[in-house]
Amino acid sequence: MIKEMAKIFLVAALLITISSCDRQSCNDVVCANGTNCYQGNCYCPDGYEGTDCLTRSADKYYNLNNFASENCNGAPPFNTNLVSITSSGGNANELIITGLMGGYCSSVTAFIRTDTNNEGNIIEINEQSCGGSSVYGQGTYDKANRRVTFQLYYNFSGQTYQCSTIVQ
Repeated sequence: MIKEMAKIFLVAALLITISSCDRQSCNDVVCANGTNCYQGNCYCPDGYEGTDCLTRSADKYYNLNNFASENCNGAPPFNTNLVSITSSGGNANELIITGLMGGYCSSVTAFIRTDTNNEGNIIEINEQSCGGSSVYGQGTYDKANRRVTFQLYYNFSGQTYQCSTIVQ
């Protein structure tokens, strides 16, 4: 009976020590935008990034020079200077992309997703109407080259075109 009580006491002490270590590692960490700290790290909501989640991910997309190159299976490539990425004015993770498909696609709504490195480097485009067709896909931001590479799918007149689109 005494051995069992000692084991229970030891397990309880261990659990209290472990849980207090987790709390202590977040004592000096301040996380912005409604984010909580876990084991000394902030985990940013979509649209924010950085160690404290204060940086708006969208800001890095506004500084691209808007040249886009699109190569699609079964279609001639589109090259245009008309692509623009701007804020929707709504949620921090929402973007408006205009000028895809060589300018035929007037605008689409895209969403920034924060990755496991706490950076908003993923852009998701849910299926939506675009220039008489529909479009959906995903893109990733390349910090070193300051560009976004998308894999987009256009459905036009019953045919689907898979396109690799680079906006820089």
